[in-house]
Formats: sequence, C-alpha cells, structure tokens
Amino acid sequence: KEERIDVNFDVVTIDGLSAHAGRNELIDYSNRTQPRANKIILNHGEQSRCLDLASSIYKLHHIETNVPKNLETVRLK
Repeated sequence: KEERIDVNFDVVTIDGLSAHAGRNELIDYSNRTQPRANKIILNHGEQSRCLDLASSIYKLHHIETNVPKNLETVRLK
C-alpha cells in the first residue's frame, strides 16, 4: 500500500561543485562551506572509498562524518 508523507524541508542549489569532483576537491569544499558544516553524510560511491574520504575530512577539518550502510536509515534533526 502506498502512503504519502509530507516532509518539511528546503531545497538548496550548491554552486561551484561538479558532480564528478575528485577526492581533493571534495575535501577542500568540505572546509569552505559557509556556514561551516557540523556533520557531513557521504552516501554515494564505494563503501571503502566513502569511509576513507570521511576519515580524511574528519582528520583534516574536525567535521563529524557519517557513511550509512546500504539501506540504512539516517534520521535528520
């Protein structure tokens, strides 16, 4: 059975980032966001690569990161 759920959120366009940005560009971008991100969720790519990128972002910029497993639910506050 299909169920409709209303979700209260805003859609924001992010300029200056290619969908095919490399690892270094993503790490740099994570440090330049304004306001600074409190948490970054990586959800696209091979699990091992996402975990490596998340670890690098945390080590370099001290930003909390999360790499959800396939089909894992992430609750946003």
